[in-house]
Amino acid sequence: MKHSSGFTLIEVIIIITIMAIAAAMFVSSMGKSFTQSPASTGLVNKQYQLIQQMEIITSKYRQALPIADLCSFKTTYVDGQPFVDAANTSCTYTLTSGTFTTKSALLVTLTDGNQKLQSIFTN
Repeated sequence: MKHSSGFTLIEVIIIITIMAIAAAMFVSSMGKSFTQSPASTGLVNKQYQLIQQMEIITSKYRQALPIADLCSFKTTYVDGQPFVDAANTSCTYTLTSGTFTTKSALLVTLTDGNQKLQSIFTN
């Protein structure tokens, strides 16, 4: 007698069919979580606009690095930008004793609705 090891064509077709049905049921039940993001398109668009605006301010800051006064950078460039939250955008000085050194820091806050982006610039 000849002993054959392996599957017959019918057995393979039945297994593939059962796996296809199981995969279809899995995809139909999980399909929503893969295709629907919890963040809406408008929210992502607002985040992108804030990040793009902060990149513009950062670019202008890098061009103005030789300027020692960040507060003048704030009044000449930052204050006129859209999305800048003037109430939470501030420029502070730190004076060290001994050697007279003035350091300034500029905290820029951009807001759009409930989206908020902050960055600190120093010289």
